[in-house]
Amino acid sequence: MADQPKIPAVEIASRTDPGRDPDKQVNEDAAAHDEVKLGLLAVVCDGMGGHAGGKEASELAVKTILEIMQAATEKTPPHDALRVAIEEANRRVWSMPTNEGGYRPGSTVVALLAHQGGAEIAHVGDSRIYLVHSGAITQVTKDHSMVQEMVDRNIIKQEEAANHPDANKIMRALGIAKDVSVELRPEPIAYVAGDVFILCSDGLSDLVNPSEILDIAGSRPAAQAAGQLVELANARGGHDNITAMIVRMKGSAVTSDAATIVKTMPLTAHEPVATAPPTEPAGPRGTVLTEPLHAPSSPNLPAAPAAGSSGTLLAAPLAAASPPDVVATIPHAPPAPPPSERGERSKAPIIAGIVLGILALAIAGTFVWTQQRPNHVPVQVIPFDASRPPPSEEDASTVAPDITLAPVLAPPSGVKVPWWKDPDAATPTGEPRECAIARWQKDAGRPPTSWEPLEAKCRAAGGKP
Repeated sequence: MADQPKIPAVEIASRTDPGRDPDKQVNEDAAAHDEVKLGLLAVVCDGMGGHAGGKEASELAVKTILEIMQAATEKTPPHDALRVAIEEANRRVWSMPTNEGGYRPGSTVVALLAHQGGAEIAHVGDSRIYLVHSGAITQVTKDHSMVQEMVDRNIIKQEEAANHPDANKIMRALGIAKDVSVELRPEPIAYVAGDVFILCSDGLSDLVNPSEILDIAGSRPAAQAAGQLVELANARGGHDNITAMIVRMKGSAVTSDAATIVKTMPLTAHEPVATAPPTEPAGPRGTVLTEPLHAPSSPNLPAAPAAGSSGTLLAAPLAAASPPDVVATIPHAPPAPPPSERGERSKAPIIAGIVLGILALAIAGTFVWTQQRPNHVPVQVIPFDASRPPPSEEDASTVAPDITLAPVLAPPSGVKVPWWKDPDAATPTGEPRECAIARWQKDAGRPPTSWEPLEAKCRAAGGKP
């Protein structure tokens, strides 16, 4: 029996575009596909390092991977050949000189090698591969990015990753260090006729969601699907270079079963896109290599490796890929709660927060007012009576012993002085002065200690109090 051909029958097409950003009109993406001895090879790279540096890095990476794979013999395991090719591409990009600004050129890479036994998948960075199978789509690769690691460590939620401020920072790339950790699936993905692999740079995945990729790539010819995906990303802002490669399988892998499929992440059901396209571009506006996270390690995440020979910190590796699961049916997500319930749940915490805020302000205001309120002491008001004398010196000393009274000055000549201010003047009734002053203080409600001594002096002088 003749050996079966290793190269499967496929329909393949790619489209790349610089995007709409005036500062990124040098397309740093590169893509290529070719038939090699080990199968059909498809590669997408996203360069970085600034204009010509990023463009040269991505093109050198693609060229190197094709060259190494074309030189591989049929006896070489496809898995090992793909890893060696990407590692050699890293060494060559690493050897490139730095640009004028001192930035080292680099590139992401995502590669697919389809053969009769399945599809080998390898990647470094945040370029992606999706798989459309049986009316559903799954993301085959996991981004080597800061936000993905934050999701893995439960720092943020998956739905928060796309709009996170660090969404453009990757933690692994070609050319950043002399050696690179290439992530390969431990086993090839089985495919069947009609399955579609989508390779893309982050300029597409930032702006076009998986359900839209499914709707376009799952139902249109490869060339048309690639063009429409790029046009959709441009219509939403095109803030980065955009590349999409569509690989539609015409036959099945030898070891595959038409009722099963290997998956890495929950599948998205094939449904028409119901939401309107966003008016503002979302996601990151560039690719930046970042340092590893320093959050506490998860039991499933190894610690970050030491710095490479270049002095650039390498990223903490993500958890190893899980063994492929075989599923017979596509799981369905639980139905979302009705809009009314979602609205009530979202309003309740807001209302509670407003009520608590008002109560706190009321309590604080009451406390401040009570602390600053003046303390008023009632004072007895005594009507003025010119015919009655003021308190005597003895009374004044009793009421305010710490006060020193000023000496009585002699009035100017010709000025009439009231009798109670003139010690030599007689009282209006002719009685002793002590009798009149004692009676006045007693009528004014002064304490007995004030007027009793005066009454005693009044009696001693022969008066009647």
